[in-house]
Amino acid sequence: MIDYFEVFGVKRTASDREIKEAYRRLAKKYHPDPNPGDPEAERHMQAINEAKAVLFDPVLREEHRATLRVREAMSAERLEALRSNSRFKGTTTYTPKPPRRPASKWDKLWKKYVYAFIALLILGMVGMVSYELVKRPKLSSDPIGDIVARYRASHTPVLDDTLVETPDSLTFPDDTAPKLRRLGDILFGIGEYRSAAKYYEMYLKKAPENDTVIGNLSYAYFKRGQYAKTLEVLSREMHGDSNLVTAYYNIGELFLREEKPFDARDAFRAATHIADSMTASGRRPPDDARRAKNELAKLE
Repeated sequence: MIDYFEVFGVKRTASDREIKEAYRRLAKKYHPDPNPGDPEAERHMQAINEAKAVLFDPVLREEHRATLRVREAMSAERLEALRSNSRFKGTTTYTPKPPRRPASKWDKLWKKYVYAFIALLILGMVGMVSYELVKRPKLSSDPIGDIVARYRASHTPVLDDTLVETPDSLTFPDDTAPKLRRLGDILFGIGEYRSAAKYYEMYLKKAPENDTVIGNLSYAYFKRGQYAKTLEVLSREMHGDSNLVTAYYNIGELFLREEKPFDARDAFRAATHIADSMTASGRRPPDDARRAKNELAKLE
């Protein structure tokens, strides 16, 4: 996927004025008039015009920025960088097992005695439980209520004093959204995907939608083996059809890497379906739609 901000040579947080100044500077440099017959200048000018169509439109620019964030959050390069980080690597030493002595007849004899003892113990416990079930008097459906009623019938005021309900003083810490996001990112970085998913879910309840957090959350569910939950998070939280197409395509690639072709086919099929609906409504789907269709054709 092309980063149009890199094409213009500006930051992703650049203002409209900076983007337009970068366009004028590049257009002046690579325009066909000062570069007649130069194929390199023509190629640069074509890329500049494509970037202009996206970055000059505030809505398309924001969608492009969000797509880049999701792709970076779920990219294989970032995962490899985390795996190769020396902070998260442990050192182990291999110690070979000592050689075992030859088995003797006593090895089999003591095992038989142990098995017989365990069998007798189990039979004894089953007999005791059966006896208790047969001989023990039947309890009512509400034994606590019977005890309370019996004490109140005897006019004993002690139990009535103990029945006063005390207020529940246990409260859950109400952390701020930035703190929840920071804790989730730390846990996500060290591979604690279960806890990271919990903090990301709490963050999304407090803060506006964040595509990076949504991408990390779906990947955390993926690493835990909750593949249906992964697709559910994307369909529920991710906004923008272009972002959904890219997200489903990336999930399909992850399924292929995990050797799950049927799940990958469903992810590519979802990306293709959304892309077709965008085309039918006159919108242009992202380039990942074409890649998803190619991968789907290979799997079907």
